[in-house]
Amino acid sequence: MASKTSKSGQNGEQHPETESTEAQFPELTVQAEGTANRLRRVDESSQTDCLETVEVELVIEHEIDSLDEWKDLIDPTFRKNRRTGNKGAIIDGLLDRVEGHYRRQSSSKVEADWDLTVTGSSVAWRRLFMEFYQLRGEGYDRAGKTVIRLRQLVNADLAGTNAALAGLELVNQYDIDEPTDSFVSEVAESTNDD
Repeated sequence: MASKTSKSGQNGEQHPETESTEAQFPELTVQAEGTANRLRRVDESSQTDCLETVEVELVIEHEIDSLDEWKDLIDPTFRKNRRTGNKGAIIDGLLDRVEGHYRRQSSSKVEADWDLTVTGSSVAWRRLFMEFYQLRGEGYDRAGKTVIRLRQLVNADLAGTNAALAGLELVNQYDIDEPTDSFVSEVAESTNDD
């Protein structure tokens, strides 16, 4: 961590000021809502093991703190003609972070009957890929790769309007020749909802 000193107004005293040399990870939050089974042990004093399963509705909000956590929880596989994120695996990862024993009702790693989205400002989405991901290239190349990743997240319904806006901003700023239909549709749908 770097520190610098500044002179105080009248008496010439120096006071250290700290500034972070590490960039703060963009504010991205995973929001999920759905049905799970809560498991709890019945009569813990008994010699017989018995688990009770109760169906519960859960609403989970989890702030992502680092690139490692993003990769661990969301684990997007950015491959052409493949799924970007496995919603079932994402929900399982969120449930593992919740205190208690919860399980999704479906065992599919890919599908989940949950509402799931990652929210953040358009600036946060741009920063995630432009600053924190180790994308090869500079400027135009890096922006192009970011646009592709944002489009995949929007198409997979993992990201919404702000990710679409970030994609459109990059296309305009770097004059990128990439399809923007899904971004425009997402933004139009959002403005129609308002």
